Parts: sequence; structure tokens; C-alpha cells
Amino acid sequence: MADLYALDLAFDLLDTTPDHVLAEVRRQLTGDGLLSTRGPAWRVGGMLVGEFAPTDRGGWALTARQEVHAEQLPEVEDLLLLLTPHIRPPGPVGRLRFYEHESPDLLVLREGRVVQLALDPR
Repeated sequence: MADLYALDLAFDLLDTTPDHVLAEVRRQLTGDGLLSTRGPAWRVGGMLVGEFAPTDRGGWALTARQEVHAEQLPEVEDLLLLLTPHIRPPGPVGRLRFYEHESPDLLVLREGRVVQLALDPR
């Protein structure tokens, strides 16, 4: 059994986001970065994508859909810890779904941190 997850992220970063944080997002979207894979997903279905661009209202928009292995979840957590202070609040920032489950867990910005809310009774 594969320990794969569908990771979906979609949120805006504030226009005050430091350059080193923006550089880390760009690094993650290229080469062998966590958000760099493109094309058909192996197990979770759909396409794997990653886009990062300036918004019309200032700041940056990030949208990514990736297939991550359980061993990469600490890297996902580290990236979210880096980005959390710069995410335009409030609300959901993404979803995480184990590939065999029908329902994802919601990733939500709450009180300055991203928390994972289980939506299915597993």
C-alpha cells in the first residue's frame, strides 16, 4: 500500500511577504521542490500543478496540487509554518486527502496557524 496524499493549496500571500519567503516558494515550485511536479498524478487522479503569481490587489497568489508521500508531510508542515504569518486571512488554505479516502481534511488558517480539520470519520 502506498502512503500517498493529494495536497491542494490555494491562498494569497500579503504584499509585505519578505523576499526570502517568496524565494522559498519559487524554489519549491521548481526543480525537485515539494510543489514542482507537473502532469498526470500517479495515484490521486487529476493533474499535478503549481502556480505562483502577483495579484491585482497586491501580494501573491499560490495554487498547487501535488501528490505527496507520507514521508514528505513534515516538509509540507515546515513550508506552511514559513508561509502562515504571510497568508491573507481568514479561512481555508487547502486540503489534504489520503489517496484511499473519499473525503479530504481541510487545512484552515486559525489564530495564526494552519490546522488540519478531519471531515471524514475514518
